[in-house]
Amino acid sequence: MKQLTIIFLLAWVSVTFAGNENEGKTGMAFLKVGVDARAAGMGEAYTAATNDAYATFWNPAGLLSATQSNVVLMHNRWLFDVNSEFGAVQFRKQKSSFAFHVYSFNVGAIEVRNIPSTDPLEETSAHYASLGFSYARQLGNTLDAGVTVKYLYEKIFIHSAGGYGLDLGVNYRGLGQNLLLAAALQNLGSMGELDREATALPALLRAGGRYQFANPVGPLELLVAGDAVLPFEENLRVHLGLEAGLWQQLMLRAGYMNGYESRNVSFGIGVRKSAFHFDYSYTPFSDDLGSGQRFSLFLAI
Repeated sequence: MKQLTIIFLLAWVSVTFAGNENEGKTGMAFLKVGVDARAAGMGEAYTAATNDAYATFWNPAGLLSATQSNVVLMHNRWLFDVNSEFGAVQFRKQKSSFAFHVYSFNVGAIEVRNIPSTDPLEETSAHYASLGFSYARQLGNTLDAGVTVKYLYEKIFIHSAGGYGLDLGVNYRGLGQNLLLAAALQNLGSMGELDREATALPALLRAGGRYQFANPVGPLELLVAGDAVLPFEENLRVHLGLEAGLWQQLMLRAGYMNGYESRNVSFGIGVRKSAFHFDYSYTPFSDDLGSGQRFSLFLAI
C-alpha cells in the first residue's frame, strides 16, 4: 500500500508540473517552473535578459547586469492547488555581486487511494524548497561569470529527502553595446533517497541572447530576447520574448514557447519606478488545465 501511494503521488505531481509528452523523466520538477512575472510575460526567454536578484534562478552571471542592490519577491498561482513563493536579496559591488534566494513550491489537496474508489483514504500534500547562495564576477571587459550553490529539499506524504544543486552561468557583451549573449547550466547535483530511491535532478542547458533597440519607436523602447533550452532528459524548447516600455514606466510583454504540449504563449504587464517595480504575467494552458499567474515585486536597497 505504501509503495502504491508513493507511485501515485509522484505521478500526480509530475503531471501537475509538466504537461509535456516527455517531461517527468526527472524529479524536482519545480526547478523548471520559472520565477519572476517579467520573465514569464516574456515567454521565459530570460537567460540574457535577467538583471536583478531573480538571476539567482535564471543565470547567476546576470547579477552583474543589475545597476543596484535589490530585493525581489514573487507569488505564483500555478495549476490546480499548486502555489509557489520566491524571494531573493542581491548586493551589488563594483566588479562583483552576491545574492541569497529562497524558493518554496507546494502542492496541496492530493487525494490518497490504494484502490480505485470515489472516496480517498485521506488528503496529503507535497512540498519542495531551494535555498541558495549566488556569486558573480567580471572576468574582463566583456565577460561575466556566476555560480549558484543551493540546498534542495522535497517532502511527499511522509517521506522527505535533501540534496544539493549547482548552477553555472556566463554573459558575453563583446558583439555590441546593445547585444548580450548568455548561457547557463542548471541543476547539476544530486538528491538523497526519497523512501528507497534518489530523485534525479532536471539538469538542463540554457543559451540565448537579448537585444535592446538603440532608438525608441515613438514612445516605445523595445527589447527582444530568445532562448534555446535543452533539458538533458527531454526535448529541446525554444523561447521568444518581447518587452515594450511605454515612457519608461509602463511595460508591455508577450512571449512564445515551442516544445511544450500544453502552453505556448504568455503575456505580461509591469509598472516601473526608479526604486520600485510591480509585474504581472498570465500564461494560459490548454486541455482544461487553467492558467498560471505570477505577481512579482522589485525594491531597490
